[in-house]
Amino acid sequence: MLTNLSDIDLRLLRVFVAVAEAQGVSAAQETLLMNQSTISTHLATLETRLGFRLCQRGRSGFMLTPKGERILIACRSLFNAARDFTRVSQSLNGLLTGDLQIGLVDNLVSLPGNPFSRAIKHFQHRHQDVQLQCRICAPAELEQGLLNQQLDLGIGYFGQQLNELQYQPWLQETQAIYCSSDHPLFTVEQPNREQIENARWVKRGYLLAQRLCPIAPLNLGAVAHHMESVAHLVLSGEYLGYLPTHYAARWVEQGVLKQLGGQALSYQAALNLVTRPGQPKEALTALLEDLNQLAREAQKTNPATAGLERRIS
Repeated sequence: MLTNLSDIDLRLLRVFVAVAEAQGVSAAQETLLMNQSTISTHLATLETRLGFRLCQRGRSGFMLTPKGERILIACRSLFNAARDFTRVSQSLNGLLTGDLQIGLVDNLVSLPGNPFSRAIKHFQHRHQDVQLQCRICAPAELEQGLLNQQLDLGIGYFGQQLNELQYQPWLQETQAIYCSSDHPLFTVEQPNREQIENARWVKRGYLLAQRLCPIAPLNLGAVAHHMESVAHLVLSGEYLGYLPTHYAARWVEQGVLKQLGGQALSYQAALNLVTRPGQPKEALTALLEDLNQLAREAQKTNPATAGLERRIS
């Protein structure tokens, strides 16, 4: 019977967790960098130390026993506590630690000055050992990920702000109407509002665009939830749609896209930094500082982001 945990016991427990998560001894060989015989010996030793079987293994397959399932839960709690202890001790030494899960709306990479990438560079030069995980999400997915604690930070457009989340204006960008060179309005020198409204449109699949859009298209022929999807449909020549001017610029320069309606039919969209209230992560606080600093710098050097300083605290 196991009465005190030694370093050897901890190593044996880690082998057990790896086998349980891999669903078998053979499948755990690559993770543990051990051969099957050695793993089996470690499991047998652990079972002897505990005084009961942890799993059924053999030709019939792998399966945890009821006691094995309880030990697996206890092991995860133990190792999580050890990880938390390490992070606390490192943070007391001034080292930023942990994981940061970041969700972004797509195609921020062409923002003038690319403040997100520059903020990441700045953050990497801090005294830190933080693992960043980034994913691209639609605005509703960003909010849901934050509510489900699958994300620590969301960056995007949000039409309605949820009471459960904190929203901080970060940057703003100009959204304008575009058609491709294959669209009939491309060759019209100055299409009027009626022609633009009556064309077939791709609708943005989130509320912000509907609230801010200064035009009410009559023929909504498609819905897109990501900016790249909008671009694909506009480039097909079958639809008009709103795109950020910085994102569309490459195709405008190539003569593939044309802006319609000018400033009168454009609008300003605010990108927000969104978090959950009360998040204790020091690494998140540091990253937010870097994002705000780089946004202020972008405002000073890029006229396209005019007005940012009034929006960022």
